[in-house]
Amino acid sequence: MDAHKRAVKALNEAGYFFKRTGANHDIYFNAEKRRIIPLKRHDFDESDLRYIEKEIRQEAKK
Repeated sequence: MDAHKRAVKALNEAGYFFKRTGANHDIYFNAEKRRIIPLKRHDFDESDLRYIEKEIRQEAKK
């Protein structure tokens, strides 16, 4: 599974859902926490995946 698919799976498991597309990102939204996380569509790599996972972990601590 590539890094982008793993990021989408992590976002979905954390309660985020696809809201809309932006110019270069897909926007994922968590209605309960009222928070958005942009997800790059192009040139997504492991460092971007680590960023997404870090954002999810930080939000879970709040």
